[in-house]
Formats: sequence, structure tokens, C-alpha cells
Amino acid sequence: MSIRAVAFLATFLLLSASAHAQLSFGGHPLGMDRSLALPEAPVAVMPPIDQAAIDARDAATRASGAKGPFWYGYNHTTDLSLENSGVWHTMSNGDRVWRLAIECPGAYSINLQFLDYIIPDGAQVFVYNNEDVLGGFEANSNPGHTELGVDLLAGDRVTVEYVEPARVAGQGRLQIGQVTHGYKDVLGTTRGLGDSGSCNNNVICPIGDPWRDQIRSVAIVLTQGGLCTGQLLNNCNNDGTPYFLTANHCLDNSTNWVFRFNWNSPSCPNNLNAPYQSLSGYTLLENSGGSDVALLELNTTPPVNYNVFYSGWDRSTSPASSATGIHHPSGDVKKISLEEQAVVSSTYGSAQTWRVPGWDDGTTEAGSSGSGLWNQDGSLVGQLYGGDASCEYNFNDHYGKFSVSFPLLSEWLGSCGTQLQGYPASGVGIQDEVVADRVQILPNPTAGLVTILLPQGLVQSDLRVIDAVGRTVVQHTIGQGTERLSLDLTGQGAGAYAVEVTTNGSRIVERLVITR
Repeated sequence: MSIRAVAFLATFLLLSASAHAQLSFGGHPLGMDRSLALPEAPVAVMPPIDQAAIDARDAATRASGAKGPFWYGYNHTTDLSLENSGVWHTMSNGDRVWRLAIECPGAYSINLQFLDYIIPDGAQVFVYNNEDVLGGFEANSNPGHTELGVDLLAGDRVTVEYVEPARVAGQGRLQIGQVTHGYKDVLGTTRGLGDSGSCNNNVICPIGDPWRDQIRSVAIVLTQGGLCTGQLLNNCNNDGTPYFLTANHCLDNSTNWVFRFNWNSPSCPNNLNAPYQSLSGYTLLENSGGSDVALLELNTTPPVNYNVFYSGWDRSTSPASSATGIHHPSGDVKKISLEEQAVVSSTYGSAQTWRVPGWDDGTTEAGSSGSGLWNQDGSLVGQLYGGDASCEYNFNDHYGKFSVSFPLLSEWLGSCGTQLQGYPASGVGIQDEVVADRVQILPNPTAGLVTILLPQGLVQSDLRVIDAVGRTVVQHTIGQGTERLSLDLTGQGAGAYAVEVTTNGSRIVERLVITR
């Protein structure tokens, strides 16, 4: 390999930070290093959950006809801080470590909110169980804000750790104001995934191939113990401002939501768990019951290695001649649904909607609320409010009209015509030369099983997977006309790789992240 190629790959791979779970800045919790002999973390045990309140909330959601939120957790209000809980330990170099364990007896998962979150330079926060770590979180995990929502960790006990360098001693503030007891197994730790109806389609299936960009815009949203769906939306400046569209009825009294991108099964027929990436926090820009719309701005722009897409939109009043929905039903991995007939102008509750007469393939469920409806041109025309559709009775879903929402949203999205294409206009990827189209890697990041989507019309080509030091770890010859290729990289170590396709002397290179 030439010096130029090695330098290119080194630069390319440096762009790929670890992509597992929530935006963080490296490091490792000291409490997982037994050689340090830190004092045992005290345990704050949450009270039993209120099953009657849970049942009442779930019943109210079903009675409303709304497609969510999909309730998975019970929220305990807490006041656990550096001053009144946990245990401090001073290291030999003067740095201090604070640790507290939180237990929710019988929980499938735990997530929490820091309602006072002041992290000085050099300090870090970790949340972990026996196997997985979230963090290190720093001030830039929610820049410009003094709160932070934390994603789910499996199990009924987690440990919170705050590491404070001696030079900033006493400058940090940390208060856990809410702990969510997960009473449904939305991480699939005990039953596997796939609680949504069997008629749903994983987005990696060939049915999703025409919608790869729109799929990258969609995220599952962790609200206060509930799950909804939404998507990034482009604006007239085409500048990647993280505007996020979801449903008004998903809103609650918290802005510490967690937005999880790229949670897609790596298998078409099987619902398999996979790595994902998430961000915390938003500002509410506009909401209205007239089209059941909410426009948010995420506190953090998704980093380049998240490989997201900002969906285009169509604010015309013309009904879509066919429609596609992309969503997370029942808190499951991302799915896609197709309607081959025209949608119909209608109303639902107090909202003006587009009615999907009957899904031809797939459906929606609780948790799909807020997910987009795209027309035959790939432009977003609404977001899901409610309806009757299920795998058993797949008719009459209602999406708030984007044409009705737009006058409220134009202050942020801009006025640049009736239609706006998505951003970026073509796929993200570092390439030496473009060969007809781009290579897509699904899922990315991955635990090892990937599907490679190749440009149409390729002649016989060579594919290589190259590690961070330039070694070829996998090599394939691709037959002429091949458009899908499956690779098993489970034997490779976690880290950043480059996938290179060479044909007719030209080269396409795409980034791949393997995480465990």
C-alpha cells in the first residue's frame, strides 16, 4: 500500500470515534478496576413500583387512540447528590472519586436523569453495570446545559461514578433527580427482541433499500418512561441544524430525552440487537395539537460518525400517491411499512391528518408515535398521531399534515419553495473517486454481521476490509452485477475499519465501526 493510501486511511479512521451508546469522551470508570481497592459504593434502593399507576397510564394511552408513547418504565423522583449520598475516595495523586449504586428490585433496565449537572474541565461521569459502561460524560455531553438524561442499562443495579481531578476539586455538581425502573424488557435481555407484530419489516431488508437515507434520519426517543419515534429534518439553509420532528402528544415535562440513532437489526428475518448511538437533551421550538406536531432542536449536533440524514419535506396539500413509514413499534428495532395507495385527507381527534387507508406491508404500533410519513418522492409529509392499524387489523392510521404544521415551523425551517430535498444531498462517505453511486454498510456501527449494498451496474470488483494500521483483514472478489453482499466480521476486534471497493481502477472507501 502506498504512503498516500496509508495516510488517507489513518486520517479516515481517526474520524471514527467509538460509536456504542451515548455520546461520550473516552476514559474508564475507576470502580471497575479492582486493583484500586475503592470503598464499596453505598446502595440507594428504590421503592417497589406502583403497578396500579402503571396500568392506569397504559389504559389511558390505549383509550386515546394515540400510537404512543410505548410505556416501559416507572419514574422515581430522587434527590441523590455528591453532598448527601454515595462515598468519596481520594486517590494517591489527589484526584477524588465519588460512587453510588442504585438498585431497582426486579427491573429489566435502569436509566436516570441528572437534574444538576456541572462538570468542570477534566472531570468525568460514568454510569455502568457489570458489563456495560455509559460515559465518560463531560460538559460537552450536553453543551450549554446543566442537565443530562442517560440512556438505558440492562439489569436492576447500576453504579454512578464521578471522577474529579485535584486541580478542580469542589467545582463539580451532580444531582440524580429521577431514576426510571424499566418494567418492560425493551433491551431484549431476557426474551430477545421482536415484541412488535410479526408483520413488521426490519429496515435492513431489501424492502428498505430505496429508503436508506430516510432510515438514517429516524431515531427512537426515550421520554419520561416512554418511547416514541421521530426524525431529523432539513432546513432551507442545508446546514445540518439538528431540527427533529415528532408528535405533540409525546411531549412531557422533561427536555432530557435521549435520542437513539441507528438501532437497526443486522439481520432481515431476525430481530437482533445491535450497537446504536444516542444524544441527550433538546429545546422545544414549536408544538401544536392542530396537526399533532412538535419541532425540537437537539442540544448536540450528531457527530459525523453517526452518519445521519436530515429528511427533506413537502408542504404541498396534494396527497401522496403512495407512502412509507419508518418507526420503532413497541420499542423494537427500527421497522419500515409501505402503503401502495394514495393517502386521504382526514381528521383525527382535533388534528388535520393524512389517513393511510391500509398498510400493504408492515404496520405501526405504540412507540411509532411521531414517526414520519414519506411520499412517493421520498419527502416527509406528516408524523404519526394515532389510528387502528396493527398486524391483525391493518387499516386507518392518521399522520398530522406537514402542510398544516409548516406555517408554524417556517420560522426555523425557512421558506424556500414547496419541496426541499434532504441533507446531505448524497450519502456521507470519504471517497477517492465516486463510482456511479456509493457503497452502504448496514448496520454501522456493527457487532460483526454486516450487509454491503453495492452500486448498480458494477463490473467484477475487489472488496477489502482494512484495519487501522493498514492491514487487509478480509478480501472478496465481487461478481459482476452483485448488489448485496453479507460479511461476518465477528472475529475482528472492536475499532474502526475501512471498506474499500476497487473497480476499473477507481476506488470507493467507506468507514466501518465494529463495537462489542
